Amino acid sequence: MKRLAFALALALSGVMAAPANAAVIISSEGVEGPYSHLEYSAAADGKEFLVEVRGTPFPGMTQEAFDQALMGVLMSARPSHPAAFFTTRPASANFDPSYRLVMVFNPARNLAFHTQCRALDRARFEPVPSGRVRVSVTFCRGDDLMSRAIATVNARDVNDPAFRAMFAQLFPVLFPLRNPLIDGDKRFGRH
Repeated sequence: MKRLAFALALALSGVMAAPANAAVIISSEGVEGPYSHLEYSAAADGKEFLVEVRGTPFPGMTQEAFDQALMGVLMSARPSHPAAFFTTRPASANFDPSYRLVMVFNPARNLAFHTQCRALDRARFEPVPSGRVRVSVTFCRGDDLMSRAIATVNARDVNDPAFRAMFAQLFPVLFPLRNPLIDGDKRFGRH
């Protein structure tokens, strides 16, 4: 009984310690037919993994400064396996140029996920309220869309814990262990 009371008190303290603006909203998420977690792991584990970034959600940051800070956020938010080394500039031959994450901050609402993989330079942006971050993220193999999601969170700057929390919640959505289109949805008895 004491353990249960302690666990409940610990859980409640964590909820109360979380910032009120840390609510992450993830929408439009899913995988495409060719997605495989094993394929992602083979391309990412222990290797540099290319991230293409467009847009800066925080006023006063250059694209280069934001990209560098974002890579630090991604590294701290990623799961321990696969241990990808996210970078905007691969510096070694230890990466597979076929695979990449593409992130568009403050994307236009009509930005197609396939456009992010095939024609990123056509990406358009729209303003969002100050303190609000919206990002469209795709996992691409060449021009093929493998998985996608849009996330929104309130965050003041790149060091805001809510900004990091957004990516911690995006990783399992972008890189799920199973592809229900291939593996079936076992929750409902379909295979």
